[in-house]
Amino acid sequence: MSKVDSTIKAETKNIAIAVLILSALLEAVYLILGLWNYTVLLGNLLGGAAGILNFFLMGLGLQSALKKDAKDAKTTAKFSYTYRYIILGVVIVIGIFVPIFDMVATIASLFFSSLGVYVRFFVTKRNNNVAPSITSDSSDETTEGTDNMTKEVSEE
Repeated sequence: MSKVDSTIKAETKNIAIAVLILSALLEAVYLILGLWNYTVLLGNLLGGAAGILNFFLMGLGLQSALKKDAKDAKTTAKFSYTYRYIILGVVIVIGIFVPIFDMVATIASLFFSSLGVYVRFFVTKRNNNVAPSITSDSSDETTEGTDNMTKEVSEE
């Protein structure tokens, strides 16, 4: 297995921080409403950990796909997507049917990593005050290869 890219490590750390903050807020809401018990904490931990793992595995899948030709990259991306969502489905089933996990806390926590991605995107965009370019008309050599590869993968 190849070395994990430092960008994946850094972004996963950022997402983990966002999940931690949002998890603390969820716990506080349960406390304020008087609904808190140990199942909320366990569900929050399960869902949050699964969300962070999903993000990390997505990064690894993309890192692996970018090292391959277009056809193999598409297969790798599909494989990664399928198995990551099977894992999330299993977590949801566990959160619903295993009584030591609060169902709402488990499922809500799964979305915290996605919220972290969106918040990070908008904060970064606002701080840079520049929208990222995703078009293939870009003259930037570093994005041109990626854009062409993305086009090739999506056309197949």
